[in-house]
Amino acid sequence: MNLIESMKSALLSVFANKMRAFLTMLGIIIGISSVIMITSIGQGSQAALTGEFDKLGVSMLTISLKDASKASARDRLVMDDMEVIRSHPEVFNVTPIYQAMGAEIQLRNPKEYRHSMLIGVNESYKDISAFDFLYGRFLIEADVQAKSKVAVIDNNLAKEIFGYEDVVGQQIAIQVKQVKHPFTIIGVVKDPMGGFASLFPDQIPAMIYMPISAVHDLYGTDHIQSIAVSIENVDKINETSLELTKMLEKKHRNEDQYYVQSSTESLDVINTVLGYFTAFISFVAGISLLVGGIGVMNIMLVTVTERTREIGIRKSLGARNKDIRTQFLIEAVILTMIGGIIGILLGYLGGLGIGSLMNITPKVSLAIVLFTVTLSSIIGIIFGVYPANKAAKLDPIEALRYE
Repeated sequence: MNLIESMKSALLSVFANKMRAFLTMLGIIIGISSVIMITSIGQGSQAALTGEFDKLGVSMLTISLKDASKASARDRLVMDDMEVIRSHPEVFNVTPIYQAMGAEIQLRNPKEYRHSMLIGVNESYKDISAFDFLYGRFLIEADVQAKSKVAVIDNNLAKEIFGYEDVVGQQIAIQVKQVKHPFTIIGVVKDPMGGFASLFPDQIPAMIYMPISAVHDLYGTDHIQSIAVSIENVDKINETSLELTKMLEKKHRNEDQYYVQSSTESLDVINTVLGYFTAFISFVAGISLLVGGIGVMNIMLVTVTERTREIGIRKSLGARNKDIRTQFLIEAVILTMIGGIIGILLGYLGGLGIGSLMNITPKVSLAIVLFTVTLSSIIGIIFGVYPANKAAKLDPIEALRYE
């Protein structure tokens, strides 16, 4: 029997028991679809993040304390530090940032609240955030100077609270330390996470942007957590980072207290985290593939037992051990390859679904597709060898006696 005939026979055998074949492939389908879905989301997220950083067109630096828990009052960054940093010739934009957790925003139902992060900034934050504005405006210097209780929220949070997006002029109630504070919405931006955060409200807080002076008032503080700095000359980023650190150390009369992170480093950190997450999910998916491979082997062993008499007849008609082995091995590979192809399709569709929630476009590279198809074939070969050898070694006389 040549290879073509073996493949035809294997296909007929697989499709003769469709339900069994599907259940056999299930582990492979789950494993492959998980790999495709997670890698497509991971690659799509990396592309989206890179695109957001590229939109800025400048090199970004973020200055913060190395260890805020051990810092003294003298070491903490304050608003006066902005002028010191702005005096550097390579700096053209400086933005203070104060992020406060623990706040809650009242939803449509007065008894329901959503965990929130209050992000205190000034008007220049707009230039480093790449916001996609839908309605209203961003903060201006007058808002910061007057400590105005105004806020900018995203469109999905607006729909969660009011049921619609254009909520400029509406008021929201923000609860801090058990005290409610009314804020007027002045702007609505497109949710960069595409509503993904609202699916997990207990894990991912709502982001609310407001004047840093207003956040200081709410929390009774005057320091800032970090300073975002835009640098004109990319080639001088390392030199500028060192000089800015020295300037702050001179002003605060301390040493080795501040950490400067570039936008490239921030992107590398995010990509590394995404890479670890993808690797972990792929490992879990690999276990599913292993279980699926064992399932293929078990079903193939059952198939060998069921077709013992058929094997005996074929051997008596001149089929060689190699022919029997080839057919059963091809059956195992066909099962895993079909499972792999179905897994690729389901994984891509799943990636599109999750991507639409996260407002990203999943990316499936040809290399990943080829890898998963090859992996499926290898699983079929590895877990099909033992059943195929068992079928090939059957004694034809004993096989013909089998009932």
